Amino acid sequence: MDDLGSIVTAVTRITFLSLSALLFGWAIFPEYRPVFVGLILGLAVGLLYVRFLSIKVRQLVQLVVSQEQKKFNFGFITRICLVFITVMVATKFEQVSTIAVITGLFIPQLMTIPVSIVVGIRNKS
Repeated sequence: MDDLGSIVTAVTRITFLSLSALLFGWAIFPEYRPVFVGLILGLAVGLLYVRFLSIKVRQLVQLVVSQEQKKFNFGFITRICLVFITVMVATKFEQVSTIAVITGLFIPQLMTIPVSIVVGIRNKS
């Protein structure tokens, strides 16, 4: 369970580093600003998505450990609505690239795979 915290922390750090690089790119390349804004928005909401899901997984683990017979909700509707609102904002404003937002939404989630491999290798040795 401690690995989950280190994975989410590493993904958060990498995402913040990516966000700062994208903000720097937004300032330097004005012709690509809609793409940079879309990626920034997508990464920010994607990071919220990952962190919310990690909280739900921790709650599930606590529920299993306590052996209570309780119904559990992963917050699927909440996460889908978060993504849906983000895509709606991207389609509403011309200054935001919708494709970049959708791409940015997936990046933090896909980043958890290589980060978890690296964390697993580090914890083994």
